[in-house]
Amino acid sequence: MRTGLDVSHTDAYVKPTVAKRRVVPSPREGNRPVEPPLGPRAQAKAKSREALIDAGLALIAKSGIDAPSLDAICERAGYTRGAFYVHFRDRDDFLVAAMDHVGRRFLDAVLPPSAEPHHDRDEGATASADLTGATLRFVASVADGTYPLGPAGGVRPHQLLAACARSARIRRRYVELVGEAIARVERLVVRGQREAIVRTDLPAGDVAVMLLAATIGAHTLLELRAPLDLARSAALLVTALAPPGVTPRDIGSSTERRRARSGPRKSPRPASR
Repeated sequence: MRTGLDVSHTDAYVKPTVAKRRVVPSPREGNRPVEPPLGPRAQAKAKSREALIDAGLALIAKSGIDAPSLDAICERAGYTRGAFYVHFRDRDDFLVAAMDHVGRRFLDAVLPPSAEPHHDRDEGATASADLTGATLRFVASVADGTYPLGPAGGVRPHQLLAACARSARIRRRYVELVGEAIARVERLVVRGQREAIVRTDLPAGDVAVMLLAATIGAHTLLELRAPLDLARSAALLVTALAPPGVTPRDIGSSTERRRARSGPRKSPRPASR
């Protein structure tokens, strides 16, 4: 005879199977820890988490960062509040996860983790990992609406700052993302200095901070609809950092220049159940 509550239906996302990490020799990578495939329960849990984040991002893009209710997010995702609280302690915890999801994806697209050329899956070409390439990708992201804090990105800068003002957790995560962006830009500056395409008389760390400050200032001006030729301003910054005789425009790939010149396009909509 069974007694008590039957909670077996929650096992798929409450009790995921955690497999041990194993080391798999690879001819390319050597002995590096490789994550084993997720089991069915872990896959179900990851799927529900991703669906909730995608649903929240879609609603945030439509109504703003603080407007969507938890019920609306759960309804759009196709899950209950119980599933929501399996993954997130509260609303701020959810917003931090959503910020991390969007922020890391954007950083990886514009500022690759490694200061080496990487494959651009959208364009089917190799994207340059120099400072000019990163600048062109940023300008293109604002033009096509994929920049998360741009006019078409869904979250307005003032909304993010308001959320940071009321929540220490959100502020801390935003500062961490800014810090990671600064570190990635610094690596590009160091590479440029090593290849004599960026001035060596300026500390790389200070240059990276200046460029991130300029980026934050730019998206503030864009929200205010103040006059700003972003492409021209970005080109002037990169030119000012180049040694005499070096033309930064010659550095970026033709693919990136084409994206920077292209008109606005719709952002890909997050998948939802």
